[in-house]
Amino acid sequence: MIKFILTVQLCSIIHMDCMKEFQSNIVFNSYYECIISGHERSINTLNNMGEQFVGRTKIVVKFSCQEATDS
Repeated sequence: MIKFILTVQLCSIIHMDCMKEFQSNIVFNSYYECIISGHERSINTLNNMGEQFVGRTKIVVKFSCQEATDS
């Protein structure tokens, strides 16, 4: 069974800069579970940053779900 890992990166359009991307410590059993989690985490992150900060710095959240490799 293929597993997936969520990778997230926060960027500011105003500063034209991105933070280093980070990976979730959760391994998802399906692409669907992973992508839903990416959307939920994006919303939670933006809510935690607050409307004023997000609006002022034009934060965007980029995420992807990549197949986990056996290590």
